[in-house]
Amino acid sequence: MPTPPSRRRSGAGASAQVMADAIRAEERRKQHRTASWVLPVSSVPSAIAAYLTADVADWRAGSAVFVIAMAAVLRRLYRSKGSSWATGAAGERRTRRTLAPLVWFGIGRWVVLHDRQIPRSRANLDHLVIGRSGPSYIDTKSWRSKSSKVRIDARGSLWYGRYPQQRAVATVVWEAQRAAEVLGHPVRPIIAVHHAAIPRGGLVSDGVTIVQATELRRHLRSLPTEPGWNRRRIRAAARLANVRLRPAA
Repeated sequence: MPTPPSRRRSGAGASAQVMADAIRAEERRKQHRTASWVLPVSSVPSAIAAYLTADVADWRAGSAVFVIAMAAVLRRLYRSKGSSWATGAAGERRTRRTLAPLVWFGIGRWVVLHDRQIPRSRANLDHLVIGRSGPSYIDTKSWRSKSSKVRIDARGSLWYGRYPQQRAVATVVWEAQRAAEVLGHPVRPIIAVHHAAIPRGGLVSDGVTIVQATELRRHLRSLPTEPGWNRRRIRAAARLANVRLRPAA
């Protein structure tokens, strides 16, 4: 995903969250401008309704009607539409929490880097995992519809419900290739999906493995060990990645 020009945050989902914050700030500015004329206009019918209620009942009931009516207007005015950036950032943070035990209990056998800038590109890597099986790149997807089926068609193309995902698959392949250029070693591309159901054991499309995010640790641990990827080489690859793949935000 493209990275916004900000250095205020760091860690998993940081660059997506910066973009989400910028979109939310602009949304809030528009809401303030709308509220500057909607609230005065809305106060007139609310006041009339309150007056009529007070005339029938008492002033307390009339005041309650006015407050409830204006609160409903405010809630409608300032309701956030949300954004795919915010959803993506939250998904990346969940993936970070999923991957954390690899480092905590791995005794030097795993290194995990999050939200890294691809050199000479606006794109970033969501998660880079380096272990005994070599390096793997994990791209997080937050596909929120649990009823939409994730599947591979007869041509080997990935679908999420009725939406084709081959462009997303091609992007993940490209990102893994850029990471491989930095590390000087092939990088395994993986998509970790939150919410939407993935068949147990995962799917494969154009060399990209698609797994349920909750199964990600198990999948990584099940990968075959590559010769030469001992703790020393893992640390060396991590140092190289830290130098050449800077934090995206």
